[in-house]
Amino acid sequence: MKLIIILISILTCSSTLFSQNFIVTKNNSKSIELEFKNEQKAFEFTTIENQNYVDFSKSYKVTTLEKGNPCLPSFGESFVIPNKGISSVNWTYDEVLTFENILMAPSKGNLKRNVNPSDIAYTFGNTYSENAFFPAQIAKLNDPFILRSIRGQVLTIVPFQYNPVTKTLKVYTNLKVKITFDSKQTGINELNASEVSLSDAKAYQNIFANQISVSKYAQVEEDGELLVITTAEYKDSITSLLDWKHQKGIKVSLKTLDASITTASQIKTYIQDFYAANPQLKYILLVGDHQQVPSYSYGTSLDGETLTSDSYFGQLTADYYPEVLVGRFSGNSSQISVMVKRGLEYEKNPLTGDWMTKAIGLGSSQGAGYGDDNEADWQHLRGIKNQLTNFGYTEVFEFYDGSRGEGDASGNPTSSIISPAVNAGIGLFNYTGHGDINTCITGNFGSTQINSATNNGKYPFVISVACNNGTFINGSCISETWLRATENNTPSGAIAACGSSILMAWAPPMQTQDELANLITEQDVTNKKSTLGGIFYNAQMSMLENYPQDGEEVMQTWVLFGDPTVEFRSKITQNLNVSHVAYTFELTQANLDFFSGTEGALVSLTQDSIFIGKAFINSGICTIAIPELTNFAPITVTATKQNYKPYSGTINLLEKINSISELKNSGFSVYPNPSSKVITISSAGKNNYTYILTDLKGKVVSTEIINQSKITNLIDVSIISAGIYTLTILEGENIYREKIVVSK
Repeated sequence: MKLIIILISILTCSSTLFSQNFIVTKNNSKSIELEFKNEQKAFEFTTIENQNYVDFSKSYKVTTLEKGNPCLPSFGESFVIPNKGISSVNWTYDEVLTFENILMAPSKGNLKRNVNPSDIAYTFGNTYSENAFFPAQIAKLNDPFILRSIRGQVLTIVPFQYNPVTKTLKVYTNLKVKITFDSKQTGINELNASEVSLSDAKAYQNIFANQISVSKYAQVEEDGELLVITTAEYKDSITSLLDWKHQKGIKVSLKTLDASITTASQIKTYIQDFYAANPQLKYILLVGDHQQVPSYSYGTSLDGETLTSDSYFGQLTADYYPEVLVGRFSGNSSQISVMVKRGLEYEKNPLTGDWMTKAIGLGSSQGAGYGDDNEADWQHLRGIKNQLTNFGYTEVFEFYDGSRGEGDASGNPTSSIISPAVNAGIGLFNYTGHGDINTCITGNFGSTQINSATNNGKYPFVISVACNNGTFINGSCISETWLRATENNTPSGAIAACGSSILMAWAPPMQTQDELANLITEQDVTNKKSTLGGIFYNAQMSMLENYPQDGEEVMQTWVLFGDPTVEFRSKITQNLNVSHVAYTFELTQANLDFFSGTEGALVSLTQDSIFIGKAFINSGICTIAIPELTNFAPITVTATKQNYKPYSGTINLLEKINSISELKNSGFSVYPNPSSKVITISSAGKNNYTYILTDLKGKVVSTEIINQSKITNLIDVSIISAGIYTLTILEGENIYREKIVVSK
């Protein structure tokens, strides 16, 4: 180990410090070993009582937020740990730089957004009178958490130590850290699952620094199930929504509350029992206002506010990580119907145009040197704008307090310039600033403007980093207004809105907003999230990793108003085409093939609203096993994928399965056969029939319904590959088949 002592004049300091880099070097059931390396960063300063203090909040993304204690850079990383036992950590270092004669600024604490950080005075706590290095331990393990079938733990490293009495700063440049597991002792949040599910491993692989091991592999990862919790008065309002979710391949369960379940705790117990019996549950939609489907209260905050939480219902173990992603439709029956109609339009028949590739960034001028990434709100949003633009967003409006150049007009924004951008159409609305129940303070944009909006068909996803934009238990808030809004008796407003039910913290939620932008712009190709719930809650988990304690209240009180299963639209809508047989002749078990050039599209089959099966298109094809059916009702084919318009088709079942015969003596003739150009069907005067030309896999290459008096019909085979095909002719209850050879 090296010890390097550097004497510093604080007034002329130009030395450099470091930033995060975790590298896992060993990973097994006994221990995890890793290296933490720092890269150079320059000292920056703040003036306190006419003296210059090193202020790490100006140069590091995350710092310690203990009021009155030295403000030091902090780094967090999550690791998968064994399901049982306890963990311990120890560390060594290769080199430490020691700086003498250093004045270190204290933290102002985890401030709320009802204040301007620059208005808060620095205070020096008891640590500044103690002749000891702070923190005593630079590596700390936070309490283990459970994320569905995975047990994890966040390691926090503060690779700096400061002694305020001797004015000495230690900087550890290359740490070696070892996390050791002891299965003989009982730990916190132990997990009984025998193995990690493949679905969970894929869904959360980006969260953990070490590898998630799974012993069994399924053919394809499928979406999870949806549980809808509501009261009897809303059932009719949501029927069409549930039918659509079922049709597109999401298993839906409906729980109607009655006298036996009236409190939030009782709802939580029901969900926990349901999840135990249905481990594929991934989404919950609460339908009703707080008075009908009560939100949970953790009591009263230090600021005197009721700590209202919906995420509580998805946290099914004793930690803040959600096993299930929760959203809420809040309103009366008429307002719920508006939300359902908007959701069906957004998913099934989105308005054409490029509105979904446009966004708004509305931000205050405050927070410089204190916000996440030490950015002011407007700087934070400009970084997101650049990211969205690089991804392909065609326009990102900049509405910032002050005059910030680039796309931001001089002066402060007003609702009169924000509303036209909303009305013209946007797909994403980021707000970062001060707020109250019905207003974004920057721009004075609030419920009044939303209720007057004319953005029918062009619905944004709204993320509000502001105080009280989600306070809904004793009245209506701006987030609810976004979802309830109508114009000319048709939906306007937003597809979803996320707002805090209390005063919101300053820095931690900015990390959520950053990670949300990362997910939308697909910064990590292995970590794609498409649903509103998946995007929002995965971004929240990133915030918990960076702010393990300070982010807990944010996770609890940030409410998602909207359907968490909706797939977010970030690109111009494309058509999704699927090819499949139009008819099948069997009621017994069989496999049907579906073909599409849209990789990853989900194909789902239903019959009389009964789910049959689903699969994802892989290498242009998917196969779905058809169980034995009990009737001849048509099979509905539905295919969906993010940023596509759904495909809908039909497979008809033919009752007279024993009537299939050759074309000979049918009155039809087909010639020439083989053919390289055109095949002619001569119908001998028959003018009501359907022909279907399929390849050997059952893929339809040509089909037409003939209902005119045509003696002959021509099939162009010059555009298909050479090979053997099956021509099927359907005439009333008669079915005729013949092999066709296409030559080249």
